[in-house]
Amino acid sequence: MTHELLAWIGFFITIAILIVGSKIHLGLSFISGGVILGLFTLSPSETFIQIHRTLTNPADIIFTVALTLIPIIAGVLQETGGIDRIVENLKLGKKSFLGISPALIGLLPIPGGALFSAPLIDKAGGTTEGHVKTGINVWFRHLLYFIYPLSPFLIIPAKIANLSVYQVIKYQIPFLVIAIGIGYIFLLRKTSGEINFSSEASFRKLMPPLSVILIAPILDFILQKIFQFKIGEISMLIAISSSLMLALLINGSLKNVIKKSIKKTKPWNFSLLILGVLIFLNIFETSNMKNLIAALSLSKATLTIGFGFLLGVATGRIDLPATIVFPIFLTAYKLNSIPPIIFSITYFAIFIGYVITPIHPCVGLTLEYFNAEINKFLKLMIPPTLLSLAVAIATWSILI
Repeated sequence: MTHELLAWIGFFITIAILIVGSKIHLGLSFISGGVILGLFTLSPSETFIQIHRTLTNPADIIFTVALTLIPIIAGVLQETGGIDRIVENLKLGKKSFLGISPALIGLLPIPGGALFSAPLIDKAGGTTEGHVKTGINVWFRHLLYFIYPLSPFLIIPAKIANLSVYQVIKYQIPFLVIAIGIGYIFLLRKTSGEINFSSEASFRKLMPPLSVILIAPILDFILQKIFQFKIGEISMLIAISSSLMLALLINGSLKNVIKKSIKKTKPWNFSLLILGVLIFLNIFETSNMKNLIAALSLSKATLTIGFGFLLGVATGRIDLPATIVFPIFLTAYKLNSIPPIIFSITYFAIFIGYVITPIHPCVGLTLEYFNAEINKFLKLMIPPTLLSLAVAIATWSILI
């Protein structure tokens, strides 16, 4: 058996481990997949060196710590009713409320998050059918991933693509607008009526929890521009830490809140995920898979839009497809970073697969909550999916 064939076998075993293992524990599946890839393409000692390199790299450690704080912030906001106060004090029309409320709650990276926005959709949606409410909840609760600078679902793909989130956000905005429009046409228009609010909006109640969400990206951007730290991740750590401190200062019982938040969100899973991704990438970049993949004649559009969408469907995730597609693209076309417009088109394709697949936990949880039929949900989502893919292909044809 040739060394090249052995490497390809290891590569496909690794992909299988990532896809199957992600249903159990994504972080551990990345670590396991990276080790398997290393054993098939590198020596055991070189595999260990790459793992050690990741675990001792200051930038990687700071990056991991910073992202680990995000679910803790989410848990604090949840425990103290911060998100509830934001939603309660946004006095919007019915369709706006149905779109914005799940999007705001979607900023909290917590397991089973769809069940926090589902009751709001149920209340505001009235007599709207369950599969339509499911479509609204799943589609809109993930839209702010496109542009929120401290969403792990944007930070991780951007890092893999060797881009700053601020480099890609301006390219993400048009796709966000398109996704909102498509969601309105195929989902929100199926609802009717108005919401009757029991109290007036309170700016005083709205601003404290909203400031927790807004301060981190604003502070991160300012720190990057002013100080230009040698290790860029330092600004992110300071910004996210400041957001956590603000969330705690706004509310009392700090010890209890932190304890409950950590227990509910299990932030160590995020630590394992980030470290797993970084270990996998370091091993991949050191292996000879780069040269083997570069020798393939892959269409750029097929790799980004086609594979991106299919992996989104197959995995029910955004970060995992990005971890597979972007390194292959960088290797195949000998690039140091993904062009931002290609990043955004790929991200859009992955997103579409991600929000329609029954493998995505939010889909299953929401269907169960509304007692909705999966066949009706999938039938409902076919038109927006096809239109979204057509937009991605058309954008590629015009701009690339």
